[in-house]
Amino acid sequence: MAKLKFKTGKKKYPRIPKGSGTRKTLKKLDKSISKSGRDKINEIVSALNNNPNLTQENFFKTIEENGKKKFPELKVEEIDMVKAIAYASWIKGIREMNEEDQLANIDLQNTLEKQQQAMNMMSNLSKAARDTAMAVIRKIG
Repeated sequence: MAKLKFKTGKKKYPRIPKGSGTRKTLKKLDKSISKSGRDKINEIVSALNNNPNLTQENFFKTIEENGKKKFPELKVEEIDMVKAIAYASWIKGIREMNEEDQLANIDLQNTLEKQQQAMNMMSNLSKAARDTAMAVIRKIG
């Protein structure tokens, strides 16, 4: 069974201070998680990504339930830490997806712009051919 191990010295779970140092503490703890613990957290995040019924109301409940399943030996405070780390990981994934979506959107816009330019060129050629044909007909007639 994979255990969540924090390399923080004597305490297994240091208290996160309120205020500006919270993010730094979270990053420090996040980096100190063992490989097997990281894999379990990634499984929790993956479960969040694959859950079609995920709502704002059941988001943290889902993280907590999965955290208790993956790490049954953890205390409540440690499960809260797992929730915070899983949430941060999930948000990071969402941001990366948004960046990829933006790049794909730019590529799509470029493709549509090229297609529009090609259509304009074809329209101009067609108009020029029609005008030429009409000029010939007028000269003959």
